[in-house]
Amino acid sequence: EVHPRAPHRPRRAAEGGGVTNTVILISGARQHPDPSVATAALADYVLNSAPGHVIVRHGDCPGDTSVDQAVAEWIVVCGEWLGVTADPMPADWDNCAADCPTDPGHRRTKKPGDTAHPGELNDYCPGAGPRRNGAMVRKQPRARLLIAAPHGTSYGTRGCMRLATAAGIQIYEVTR
Repeated sequence: EVHPRAPHRPRRAAEGGGVTNTVILISGARQHPDPSVATAALADYVLNSAPGHVIVRHGDCPGDTSVDQAVAEWIVVCGEWLGVTADPMPADWDNCAADCPTDPGHRRTKKPGDTAHPGELNDYCPGAGPRRNGAMVRKQPRARLLIAAPHGTSYGTRGCMRLATAAGIQIYEVTR
């Protein structure tokens, strides 16, 4: 429960003085047994370590057990009084990139009730998630930290972790 009159988090000065923005990436399983592990890690970082305003960049994957959705909901509830804003970057599942294969087997047919690949079409580009993850890692201002909450194979989350490692972004992997 959040008290409506909770005080704003004091701003820590950045190195060299002044207030700065801290960008944090979030990547996690679409079907996580406890997506709150990511929100708890985010809250801990925001309250104890992050200098200045915090921008949380996430993949905007919907679903009741989605880490992205849990984080987005946490920001709606706590963001204003903690100095946290969202930078959602949903994947464009409807469109292929110029370098995608053109053969008919490239696109995947959505299964009934598929909420993990939102879009207007009945099929999707399987490269959309990895493209989005790459864009999240490359986007400026650059992220200082990736909070990763994989579960099981979590191909997208683990791929995002590899990209972040290659980019020199610190990774904090949270497990259940």
